Amino acid sequence: MRKIYYPKTFFTAIIFLLVAITAFAQWPVSSDSNMIICDRFGDQCIPKIAAASDGGCYVSWFDHSSGNYDVYMQRLNGNGVIQWDSGGMLISNETQETWLTDYDMTVDGDDHAIVVFNDTRAGGDWDIYAYRISPNGDFIWGTSGLTLSDNVNFEANAVVTVTSSGNFVFAWQDEISVYLRKVDPQGTDMWSPHTINITSTYGTVKPRIVSAESDDVIVAVMQASGPNYWDPQHLYAHKFDSLGVEQWGSGGVAISTAGGIAPYMDYDLTSDGDGGAYSFWYDDRDMSLNAYVQHILSDGAMAWTANGVQVSLAAGELQMYPSLVRFSSSSEVLVFYLATDINQNLNGVHGQKLDSLGTRQWGSNGIVFVPMTNQTRSHISAQPQPEGAVIVYKEYPPGSAIQSYIKATRVDMDGNQVWSTSPVDMCSNLSEKIRVPTTVNDSGMVIAAWDDGRLDPNGDIYLQNINADGSLGPPSGSSGCEYVVGDVNNSGAYNGLDITYGVAFFKGGAAPPYQCECTPGNFWYVAGDVNNSCSFNGLDITYGVAYFKGGADPIPCDDCPPVE
Repeated sequence: MRKIYYPKTFFTAIIFLLVAITAFAQWPVSSDSNMIICDRFGDQCIPKIAAASDGGCYVSWFDHSSGNYDVYMQRLNGNGVIQWDSGGMLISNETQETWLTDYDMTVDGDDHAIVVFNDTRAGGDWDIYAYRISPNGDFIWGTSGLTLSDNVNFEANAVVTVTSSGNFVFAWQDEISVYLRKVDPQGTDMWSPHTINITSTYGTVKPRIVSAESDDVIVAVMQASGPNYWDPQHLYAHKFDSLGVEQWGSGGVAISTAGGIAPYMDYDLTSDGDGGAYSFWYDDRDMSLNAYVQHILSDGAMAWTANGVQVSLAAGELQMYPSLVRFSSSSEVLVFYLATDINQNLNGVHGQKLDSLGTRQWGSNGIVFVPMTNQTRSHISAQPQPEGAVIVYKEYPPGSAIQSYIKATRVDMDGNQVWSTSPVDMCSNLSEKIRVPTTVNDSGMVIAAWDDGRLDPNGDIYLQNINADGSLGPPSGSSGCEYVVGDVNNSGAYNGLDITYGVAFFKGGAAPPYQCECTPGNFWYVAGDVNNSCSFNGLDITYGVAYFKGGADPIPCDDCPPVE
């Protein structure tokens, strides 16, 4: 190992900087504490979360601590260790209105985060901007990002997808139309003209976008059926090839023209992995509210019954806010939804499995996973597992319409509960929570982020993971911990800065940013142990100083060696 010697004056100068550093943590093991991503004064809201290939994730949000709604982001590695500054990294502090619209964030094949949103930096109107951020926090498209639109229109609801060739297609809306623009990883436009417009007689809004084969994309939109705001909105889909040429005709294809979808009635789209997509939504046809799914084939044909398959035929039941899970190894899909009685006084979480023909596999009425009671449930989000899904949802105590918990349950492909204790609390701290987006990493760990009012009624950003076995914190059965012996400050190397950091810690300064659970319930700063004592104390500082002066190499704890 290369040995680096730092003079005493250097150590002294840097201690003051290290004392100010806030301690970081691993995946949180307790449902009543969770991980704080940002708790600055003022409002932090509208989090987004996306998994990275190392098992970690990115989290983004709007932050009002400066008096402007700035955009921030944080990255966690596969051990759940925060990688950037405490409180996140500022992405944009350009002028923003206090009325925020939705935005999007995803991760590409190089583990870069792509975030797209609107702001008013160019004047009083909303324009669309995108940023690509590397795992090290580099601004690949410049500190001001890419300007995707710059005009006098109100533009909102931006979304992004990564294409099969690693490029990016963005979509957003103004008052009556949807726009698309495609760029490569360097931010260079790939279509001519750069921007494509999707419009209709009475207006087209609220795009959803997924990748398809050969660098193509599929875009779903809500299309007004008449000139009045109360006229029903219907669902249409469009497909564009790698050059931006529309494949399903200028008007796209109709997903559903039955009933109507109000602005507050959300819908979504997910790729089918074979050049097509699944669309899922709920509408008000037949003077009721029911959830539907449609499979759109790669040629634009509707694979299932016209206007979609209703997920449940249960009498006296409404279905809303569906969440769909697709499997790469199966043509079946699972759909989970909020089920209520006709008066919407009772509600629970139900589910359905649809086969390749759209046939209901869990009976006409689906399966009850959380029975209907007078406890409100909301924000249902399902993420895939190798054979089934994990369902995350908010649950309010009886009589409460503001404070809630976050719970999760796992089911298999036959609709059986997998975990012996179900549901599992992901957040047992009763507080006001707003949105709860989730993601899943390659190991099946589901990660949720949300804005939480437990300490600040304006809202802070929190995070919690749940593993495939229903446990919280680091995955069960993890063999060892990933760390560099002596790397107290988690920089990836053992050098003189670690001695400085350790000295500052023992004088009351910041704790090391990385700790590991070597035995159940026993967390300690394993990287700090360089003398094989299975503890971190002042003797390790002495041993480290001796090492940098030519002494014996650092030796880790025998019971907790670093994973190779």
